[in-house]
Amino acid sequence: MGLSRNRWILTAGVTGTALAVVVAGAVAANAAQEKPAVPPTGAAPRPAASALASAPASAPASAPASAEPESARERLGDVVDAGFAAKQGTWVLYAVPVKEKSLPGTHFGVMAGRRLADGTIVDVVVTNEVEGRDRAPGFHAVQGGMEVEGEPTPSFGYYAGDAARITARAGGRTVVAKVAAWSKDRRIKFFWFDPATEAVANLKAFDRGGRALPAGNNQVGVG
Repeated sequence: MGLSRNRWILTAGVTGTALAVVVAGAVAANAAQEKPAVPPTGAAPRPAASALASAPASAPASAPASAEPESARERLGDVVDAGFAAKQGTWVLYAVPVKEKSLPGTHFGVMAGRRLADGTIVDVVVTNEVEGRDRAPGFHAVQGGMEVEGEPTPSFGYYAGDAARITARAGGRTVVAKVAAWSKDRRIKFFWFDPATEAVANLKAFDRGGRALPAGNNQVGVG
């Protein structure tokens, strides 16, 4: 099977699929600045991901936004505090709806955003499954950390199943993700790593008894 590289474009009010991340306004993601290496034919598809703009599409690229716009996107379930500070506010994760005819098995994605001091939620990066059912057992939509507006974003994604512990390899060591059940479907576990963590790979999931769980699509995409 050939590589599928559909990506969600969820920036400046545009929604659809494309082969590249859209970067607008003040956002500059490393995935847009450098072409990522193309995986070999037959490799698992990357998750769909997009960096979100923090300035309206109508604003000139050279004009910085005067204020962070609050997310206008519908959120599904509770907003999860990631426990890590961002340059402005703190990192949070939440589910958002996905409605795309070309992805009949995908109904939601996971957004990494920032909660500002006044409670405003700002969308930053969204990722979703692009092949098969979004609730099939295993890992889904694993998005590697990027640099957005000069700030590293966390690596994150979700696991469908009874995952109590999720690990990865980064910089020659094993790192452990934070895990939280989605309030809309507790079989779905959001997970994320410290934004300071090096590139993650070889993700594994374990139940409360320490037994290994199905891998699903544990390939890590960036951008």
